[in-house]
Amino acid sequence: MTDKEFITKIEGHGRLHINWAKNKVALEILEGERLFEGLLVGRSITEAPWITSRICGVCPIAHNLASLKAAEAALHLKISGPVSELRKLMLVSQMIQSHVLHLYFLALPDYLNLDSGLEISKKYPKIFKDALILKGFSDELAKAVAGRRVHPTTTALASFHRYPEKAGLEKLAKKTAAALKAAENTVKLFLNLKYPKAELPLVFFSLFDGREYAVYDGDWIVSSEGKRFKPTAYKKFIQEEIRGHSTAKFGQHQGKGFMVGAMARLNLQNNFLNPLAKKYFVMSQFNFKNPYYNNLGQAIEILHFSEEAAKLLKKLSQKELKNARPPVLKFHKGKSGVGSIEAPRGTLYHELKSDKNGLIASANIVTPTVQNLTSIEEAAQNILDHSRKLPQKQREKLIEMLVRAYDPCITCSVH
Repeated sequence: MTDKEFITKIEGHGRLHINWAKNKVALEILEGERLFEGLLVGRSITEAPWITSRICGVCPIAHNLASLKAAEAALHLKISGPVSELRKLMLVSQMIQSHVLHLYFLALPDYLNLDSGLEISKKYPKIFKDALILKGFSDELAKAVAGRRVHPTTTALASFHRYPEKAGLEKLAKKTAAALKAAENTVKLFLNLKYPKAELPLVFFSLFDGREYAVYDGDWIVSSEGKRFKPTAYKKFIQEEIRGHSTAKFGQHQGKGFMVGAMARLNLQNNFLNPLAKKYFVMSQFNFKNPYYNNLGQAIEILHFSEEAAKLLKKLSQKELKNARPPVLKFHKGKSGVGSIEAPRGTLYHELKSDKNGLIASANIVTPTVQNLTSIEEAAQNILDHSRKLPQKQREKLIEMLVRAYDPCITCSVH
């Protein structure tokens, strides 16, 4: 029996149990439960976006936006003007921020035979420079629109407390060329990495709207098996299982694992990629049966979202952004609202139910990592089954690299 104390280079604390005699692997999530759903009960529904953004320091914008959409659905609020475009730009910044951190600092050291991402700056300064350019650009995007690089301060129900300054957006638009070049270099880098071999019958789920690469808006959740359901019906299709060896629930569909995130979005939405990203996607001959390719998927998405940032910045810099009067709130007893978006690691669901006074009566959050955990464990077992002839240390490394490829956020999983 091997008990790895912790899996390194992931967000949070997880441990692998590998029983070599029985050839069995289990993924244990060791973070303490955060109980955010319970913390929300009794608070004003208008507070949910601020509270839930504290679930995670890596993807606070995603939680903020999902809660906003859930509250707006519960209160029958519709957004207008540039609010949707500004939120999409916020989400674009979040995607680039998160993917860059994961790829360069957590995943890439495995492929360059380094212990940490910091060593890249010394041995591969040109590669590290691209990471800094992309991280700096996405941080500036987040600060300009969301008010801060991490936890948002400007968003509001159906509006913004403060719109970004036009001059700031124009300044950022001039930096997109450098970001696009760094993003293209990132795709080239990850295209040339040698990924471990794997052949798994992966099933994918993603938001979908049929008009664009859906991350903020989407009328449907679709699967690679041809299934389709409204985000409001998520509980019928996604079941959360409690397991004795984990403080996080394990998401399943019909008793089996499925995958969300960059690889799922590329599988189901690649027709809507921006031109340069689509070019590299076609060139990649992407292997959707190999979960290690999620790293390449994130690299392609960095390029796609850099192109998207350029388009949105150009569009928004031509508009007059004026602070709108906040909407009149009408509370509906027992009314629930579901907010669904694509976070960096996959589809995120927030559901809020309010009482007649606008206080939260119940809340439910299903994070991407929860949905991926069963798939991670199934994939790890597959790698173990097909690597019996390899030395034990090599098998352990392959499984750790696999876990990292899924880019789990343990903090989110124990929300």
